Amino acid sequence: MANQIVIIKSDGTSTQPMNQAQAESYLGNLITADRIANLKQALNDVTGGKGKPTGKYKFNNFPVLHASSGVIGVKSVSLFFYDNGGNHHIFAMGEHVAASSYKLTDYGQPAGDFKKNATITI
Repeated sequence: MANQIVIIKSDGTSTQPMNQAQAESYLGNLITADRIANLKQALNDVTGGKGKPTGKYKFNNFPVLHASSGVIGVKSVSLFFYDNGGNHHIFAMGEHVAASSYKLTDYGQPAGDFKKNATITI
């Protein structure tokens, strides 16, 4: 089914496609409760086609998009993903550290630009 969310886990394997509520529950286990509202809004942007380009970054040869919600220095959630086959593939999650920088504090991939704790500057 199109417009589902696939999570590419930190070990590089993928979940089965899931709906937004399932993705929220899955990713919500990786963050503190006070950031769940930010996660919900970022997921709304992912599924609503409001992802923003990240410039030079690619993942699995697809241009990377990101969706963020929250306030820099307070609390936020930033999701990094690409779209393929009508589905959204989320592969990293972190938070804003500056206006155009994000730290992958919550999860990332085993290696490369999107490794956990990497900083992405757009």
